[in-house]
Amino acid sequence: MSEPAAPALRGHLEVRQAVVDRVARLAALEVDGVLTGETGLLDLRHLPAVRTRVDGRRTTIAIDVAVAWGIPLAQVAAEVRGHVRERVRTLAGTEVAAVDVTIEHVVRPQDAQARRRVR
Repeated sequence: MSEPAAPALRGHLEVRQAVVDRVARLAALEVDGVLTGETGLLDLRHLPAVRTRVDGRRTTIAIDVAVAWGIPLAQVAAEVRGHVRERVRTLAGTEVAAVDVTIEHVVRPQDAQARRRVR
């Protein structure tokens, strides 16, 4: 058997910002209460909106979300923050320095119902 290559000879991995954006967006959607799509008069397809800054192996993330009415906002923000941090760290292999969460919209149940009636 041959010896493994020295770390300097193995190459490196570069994770593009667009990949980190996508991982963070999908991770936010995995959190209960985070919404996307069209609900009544609101078009939330652009949410969650993610802005990342990748600096080597450190990433800073800002994410805007829409949340279903009736769920404690601080709880959802904390869950988004933790889940996005963990998924980006695990899947993209970057250390997450910070995740800032902004709740852009709170969607009432009747807004979601209005969308279903139109169909």
